[in-house]
Amino acid sequence: MLLQTRIILFVLATLAVVAGLLIGFSSLREEAANQQARELELNGLDTAWQLAVAGAAGRIDQSLGRLAGDPEILRALVAEERGTLTARVTALGLLSGRAGQGGADKGGETVSDVNLFAANGTLLYSSDPALDAAPLLNRALLDPVLAGQRLARGVRLLDGNRLIVMAGAPIYGAVSGDGVVVGAVVAGLGFPAALDVLRKNTGGRVFAVGRDGSPLDGASDPLWSAVRQRINPADREMQLLRFDGHRYALASLPVADLAGGRVATVLIATDITLAMEEHALWSVAYGVAVLLVLVLALGLLYGYLRQNFTVLDGAVQALQDISHGRAMGYVELPSGNDEIGRISGAVDVFRGVMREIERTAGQRERRLRRQQRFIRRQMEALAVTLEDEARQSLLEELRQIESETHDADSSQSRGVGDELGLLALGFSRLATRVSTQQVQLTQMVRDLRDALADKRRLISLQQELEIARTMQLTILPQVFPELAELDTAARMIPAKEVGGDFYDFFPISEDKIAVVIADVSGKGIPAAFFMLIARTMLRAIAESGVGPAETMRRVNNLLAAENEQMMFVTVFYGELDLRTGVLAFSNGGHNPPLRVTRDGAVIELERCQGIALAVMPDMPFAEKSLRLDAGDMVVLFTDGVTEAFNGSDTMYGDARLVEAVGRQVTASAREGLDGVLSDVARFTAGAPQSDDITCLVLRWRGAAGA
Repeated sequence: MLLQTRIILFVLATLAVVAGLLIGFSSLREEAANQQARELELNGLDTAWQLAVAGAAGRIDQSLGRLAGDPEILRALVAEERGTLTARVTALGLLSGRAGQGGADKGGETVSDVNLFAANGTLLYSSDPALDAAPLLNRALLDPVLAGQRLARGVRLLDGNRLIVMAGAPIYGAVSGDGVVVGAVVAGLGFPAALDVLRKNTGGRVFAVGRDGSPLDGASDPLWSAVRQRINPADREMQLLRFDGHRYALASLPVADLAGGRVATVLIATDITLAMEEHALWSVAYGVAVLLVLVLALGLLYGYLRQNFTVLDGAVQALQDISHGRAMGYVELPSGNDEIGRISGAVDVFRGVMREIERTAGQRERRLRRQQRFIRRQMEALAVTLEDEARQSLLEELRQIESETHDADSSQSRGVGDELGLLALGFSRLATRVSTQQVQLTQMVRDLRDALADKRRLISLQQELEIARTMQLTILPQVFPELAELDTAARMIPAKEVGGDFYDFFPISEDKIAVVIADVSGKGIPAAFFMLIARTMLRAIAESGVGPAETMRRVNNLLAAENEQMMFVTVFYGELDLRTGVLAFSNGGHNPPLRVTRDGAVIELERCQGIALAVMPDMPFAEKSLRLDAGDMVVLFTDGVTEAFNGSDTMYGDARLVEAVGRQVTASAREGLDGVLSDVARFTAGAPQSDDITCLVLRWRGAAGA
């Protein structure tokens, strides 16, 4: 075989091997790029699904806000009134009926499921009409909500076959001036609502199947016949399928339940027919281009060898002629036109080619470095918009990426694609942080809006409480009748806007005056309501003239009969005969009044049998009486006077009260009242008032006849 033929065959084999390796490496790189593209597409679709669930949960938040902010629902939750909760939720019109697996709720502010829980976790209301309706959340998921934390939004499997998107929130109430969790509200929306948002966001054809592969949504789509043959519910993957002349990328995304575990699979089919056709055309074009380059290279090589081997052929022919004795065949060869020279020429050609390749590679490397510097500046500019901690973390990651790039350059272990992959990773992390910060800012704006709404409601409540305070004070007697026999003064100072103490002074006949002082258990609005009820009943029964003991007994029975809140009231009730100065009285667990005689002695009125009203029905009450001497003063008070504390947590006490009352021997009723209350105020010296303070002072001047 001729030398030129061997060289041509060797070069041909070499080029074929190189071409095969190039095509193989290109195929492997293309497959890796396709795998990375599929993973990125799955991540993007997974994010789109999370956004779809968040969008559906956002619609639920509107209903949660209306339920959690409704005062009637708040009151019914505290009182655990199931009937009131049912009526109020129905009146709000939030329920749109349950959305099945084949359709979605189209309302803007309606939900398909609602649960209301008490603070102890008891289910007080469920939109499920079944008698043994299961709660939307089990106790493990409900406890964080009752602890005042926001419930993570997500998908929930109910009744073993019904999927909903749900969200929950705690309900806060005002008790003793502090906002505490008094219950929780959980609402759900049909699972197809999230699928509709996903269709809108992705523009693809969306399907959903259960854990067993049964269709939940999209079965009416003609593409379903091809999709159901590719369903693998437990895997997160991207598949290719053909249908009706089109090619689709089918993504499978498992859906997790709030309690853990897979409950469904969402499938998204995207038409990639045009992209696949374009890719096929580029592949064919690439193959044809490689083949043309090989043919052209072989043709040029063959021509080059044929041209340069012509002299050698002549020399060989001349040698053959000489060997056969034919000198005429001798051909003088040009100098340097031997095989070594030709090989040297070929090496020079290859050296020039390699020099051009290196120059081109250097230009490409410099261009890549400029691009990397530009990308880093852009990433640093974006990092400025992040919070300090996130910005420092991102800059540290950039430094790590640069370090890995330098290591790759020094070790020659990475290529341009690896460096671009590192930059792509940095961009991905930056995008994640920017998205996270945007979500946090959105949540902060929503929380600020809720706080402003709560502030407006608080201001409204304070205005209403001030009106209630004014009304309560006007109910109690402020001006006492001018009597020749009796001088009277009284005052009630509530610890909060409204109080539970009260006093009263009213005639029950032409010759008898009733005096009352009482203290309801607790403070605030509940005590004020109970005070009004007790005062009304006491006045109504006392005016019948049955006497102190019988009056107390009847009032006790009436209050105890309807006392579901287990409240009670201590009462001192007396009837003063203006003709004789005899004070008949009965005491229901109240502090005994103090009597100040003309000589300055302070005597506690005799105690008599009787417990606080509303504790137990049919309890006996004793009745005592005493005759007042002209000039005697009687001071009635509640425990808010004796149990007042100063800044050192020292109690005012009975001894100080006796001393203060003893100094009012010659004072009028108004002066004596002011003297006692002023002494209490000096003692507390601006310390917070812990209980209602009420005091009533009587100065007996003597019978009219005397």
